[in-house]
Amino acid sequence: MAVNKYKILSWSVALMFIAFAAVNLNDPDGWIWALIYVAVAVLPLSQKVNQKYLNQLALVLLVLGLLIASGILNPWMSQQEDDRMVNMWEHQREGLGLILGSLWIWFSRKLIIVKT
Repeated sequence: MAVNKYKILSWSVALMFIAFAAVNLNDPDGWIWALIYVAVAVLPLSQKVNQKYLNQLALVLLVLGLLIASGILNPWMSQQEDDRMVNMWEHQREGLGLILGSLWIWFSRKLIIVKT
């Protein structure tokens, strides 16, 4: 039985977002990020969710991610000790995670799941 490389890739990306969720649990606002990352991991794999709704969610996450990463939403973000890691502040990393999640939601079925 041949292993489908597209299924392996889609499950690998889903597990990566689950790992993002787990890493965020120690933040003061970690439950928000954990829910978002679990949704990003699971929703594209569910065939019951319409692609139109996934695209709408992807656009919302992209806009939020851009606003957070650019610092525009910093006054509304929870206050936490800002530590630099990989030359990015905490909110920049969270914004980048949303941007990556939006790209995964938008393209996952087009690039991977449809080809399985």
